[in-house]
Amino acid sequence: MGKKYIKILSEDIDISGYNDEDFLEVFVTEFRIWIRQNHGDEVGEYPMSLLVKKYMKEFAEEYGLTEHDLRYSNTFTKMVVIGKTLVKTEIRTLPSLKKDIIFTERFKKIIDHFISNYYIPDFIKIHFQEDSPFVVRGWMTAEFEPAMKYYGSLNDVHKFSKEFSHLITNYLGFELGSPAHGNLDYYFENGFRLLGVDEWVKDVLNKKIKKEIKTLPGKSALHSMKFNVNNSQLRGEIKLVYSQHHRYGYRDSFKDELKKYLKDLGYNPDRLQVSDN
Repeated sequence: MGKKYIKILSEDIDISGYNDEDFLEVFVTEFRIWIRQNHGDEVGEYPMSLLVKKYMKEFAEEYGLTEHDLRYSNTFTKMVVIGKTLVKTEIRTLPSLKKDIIFTERFKKIIDHFISNYYIPDFIKIHFQEDSPFVVRGWMTAEFEPAMKYYGSLNDVHKFSKEFSHLITNYLGFELGSPAHGNLDYYFENGFRLLGVDEWVKDVLNKKIKKEIKTLPGKSALHSMKFNVNNSQLRGEIKLVYSQHHRYGYRDSFKDELKKYLKDLGYNPDRLQVSDN
């Protein structure tokens, strides 16, 4: 292969499902072949440790790798890096047991039926994405304001991911792991991707709540407030910062007033929490 072509690595070569051992095997196989072709069959039978010491640098340069590419690496890592380059430049193709079907399409009816058995509020949606066959990513979205006003249980929601993994392994019969090994690469995000938080802060918290709490009797105790979200537990938190000169009794009184005000607006105090710690 001409050196001017060596650096043109194929963007379509997917090596994500392979481990260092796979690339090490590629290196050893191709290195032995290269040794025989360039230094003779007799040298090709020398111990690998000797060949690596004497010829690995020359071999790497043949495929466009410089000392800079292999810097700070031990011998094993250098062999792996060279092996990856051989795969990316399509000098050698790695064997694969990867399936060419789209998991979420093939088993869509089963997945939909499985989801239908769970009580999931309308403001929560389950999403799956499979950009490459048998590489599945899942997550949940939740609309923020309806979530903060929700009083029901989220037990089914919180156990969904784990039980979906059981569906894959126990019912559908697939192992979780590398698609190159014939397995399913599956990951489900913890928590929720919250929708509408910025809009709620802008239009409700800043324009409505902060304005109206100025009418509460204990407002003079408040210096400022901060707002945070807890994606994993699906909660919001309004943290109160008090004026230093007010006594604790005034602070507690205002905190209780704010909690009641928010509850009257329909917010669940266990979801939209008020704290001063």
